[in-house]
Amino acid sequence: MNLPLNATLLQCENLVIGYKQDKRSDAVGLVTPVDFELKAGEVVALLGENGSGKSTFLKTLCGLLQPVSGSVLLQGKSQWTARERAKFITLVRMGGVVCDRMNVREFVGLGRMPYAGLFDGRNQEDENFVSEALALLEIEKFKDRWLTELSDGERSRVYLAQAVAQQVNVLLLDEPNAFMDIPRSRKLFTLLQKLAKERDMGILVSTHSVEYAEKYCDRIMVIEKGFARCERASDARARGLLDWTEG
Repeated sequence: MNLPLNATLLQCENLVIGYKQDKRSDAVGLVTPVDFELKAGEVVALLGENGSGKSTFLKTLCGLLQPVSGSVLLQGKSQWTARERAKFITLVRMGGVVCDRMNVREFVGLGRMPYAGLFDGRNQEDENFVSEALALLEIEKFKDRWLTELSDGERSRVYLAQAVAQQVNVLLLDEPNAFMDIPRSRKLFTLLQKLAKERDMGILVSTHSVEYAEKYCDRIMVIEKGFARCERASDARARGLLDWTEG
């Protein structure tokens, strides 16, 4: 993607995330103000207990939720058109809605919509990106199968393939290995490293796999009891960032 080494792709400034219990109530903040940067070429793990705010944080970063306060900047800008935002950042969530009558290749091809539009059709370049994504996720062999025929683990790889075909700069993932066995999880995190380093992507991945966070990620961010901290993965345990995982 020809970005400068360590270019800042995403930046949070005094970001407070939260939600509204109903339309009339004020937003409830889940985490104290967060300052965070995601740079090109790095993979950052996002850890925390269920309900700590990890998914809310990811949804806020990609624009699905509005911040309670503070700002999210993409390459220093806060205002993006929907199409330009979709070319720059995407969130991959597991266990989403499954299209009844759509095969794997068609679904992965939806990742090209920000470039081709919904009704314009895909050109050869789009098809090449789709084929490449199928190959990277090792799902070529069932590209013609219906999504409903796949296991949860296979579908997880299809969701990620769609994001790869989208050619974004920032990739957010919400527990992508939740339905994967150990060998497939290792392959996934190895692929995330490869995408970050070779394509200058910034990747933030929510996971419960502390082992993979330490082994495959450059930094670890933890949301615990309303506070967010981030350290280099190699320093995280020594600095007490992972004490909460030991009960």
